[in-house]
Amino acid sequence: MSIEIPEKFIPMLGAEMKMDVHWIDVKLKNGNVYKNLVVRGGRYITGSSSGQNGEGYIPFVSEDILKLRRHSILPYWG
Repeated sequence: MSIEIPEKFIPMLGAEMKMDVHWIDVKLKNGNVYKNLVVRGGRYITGSSSGQNGEGYIPFVSEDILKLRRHSILPYWG
């Protein structure tokens, strides 16, 4: 299963970090934060970087996304 990133967040992905892969952090409307998620194809969240091949269960849907950024070790959101 994959989650399509809403169009307005696509520019926030920046350049690919590895062939066809981005690592991102997502903040949801309910305040939950998911870090180090994998994006493939420049548009689809496929799972966590710790999952097998960057794939796995994603406990939210596109409409839940409030903010998105490239993966960061910083705890705050700009």
